[in-house]
Amino acid sequence: MMTSILIAGSGGFVGSFLAKQLSEEFDVIAISRDGPVDLGQINNTIKHDLSQPWKFTECPDIVIYLAAQHGFSRRQGTIENFLKSNINGLYNSLTFANSAKVKLFIYLSTISVLGEIKDKIVTETTPINDPDFYGTTKFLGEKLVQNFSETIPSLTIRLPGVIGPNLPAGRPWLHTIAKSLQLNLEVKYYNPGSLFNNVCDVWTIHDFVKHVCTQNHPKKYNLVNLAASEPIRLKLMIELMRDQLQSTSLLTPQKTDNCSFTIDTTILLKEFNFLPATTLNMVTRFMKNFICTADSQQQN
Repeated sequence: MMTSILIAGSGGFVGSFLAKQLSEEFDVIAISRDGPVDLGQINNTIKHDLSQPWKFTECPDIVIYLAAQHGFSRRQGTIENFLKSNINGLYNSLTFANSAKVKLFIYLSTISVLGEIKDKIVTETTPINDPDFYGTTKFLGEKLVQNFSETIPSLTIRLPGVIGPNLPAGRPWLHTIAKSLQLNLEVKYYNPGSLFNNVCDVWTIHDFVKHVCTQNHPKKYNLVNLAASEPIRLKLMIELMRDQLQSTSLLTPQKTDNCSFTIDTTILLKEFNFLPATTLNMVTRFMKNFICTADSQQQN
């Protein structure tokens, strides 16, 4: 019998990609606040406000929770709205998963939970240091998942900036750089000599989620950073992006007191036997998609 996966937050950038890709090998149930989106061959789509109690008859094997309100400002909504989206919805999904006796609960979190990062290498044990409100709600979410892991085997995945097709404009900063290069605008960047792997693409997220969905994990609760392997120099990466776009942009390094960091991915290989794509491969894949999208828009 095919393993069933319920994806909460299937209307978003990462959620819609995962739903489409995973449906090729799993029985996917897609839930989104605004109702069905173009999810290809997925027939079981549900419109539901996740902050309201879940009363579904489905009993999936695995639940993946991606729903969240990103960033925080008074223009984007009230504190109550953020709590409703990032905490209440997660609590309801965990309550449902507990009653459905799912085999695995996967929560997509963010390195924003760490707040101001002062370490040069980020690991799963890097201390929390005054995160913003968004990061705080995601950290509370991690604790909720950990508390429920006594009865639900759970995995929290901390993500850096995510790239991929149909990326929302301006998110993350790599997209902003690509857009500036495309327009031949000056690109100002910091720490040119620093190593960079603070990125993950949707293809790697899919590969890892698919991998863990078919594995047995002895721990009740796992926390892991998912980022690119093999960091590269930031200056080199931006120069490669410029070359791929055949851009004439001036690249101007800037001074900063902010600490640059790389993300350690050792646990991925050690505990999950998973090696993520390299930084170079992720950026190259992103740029190919960016160029194809730009060419398509010009033709239309």
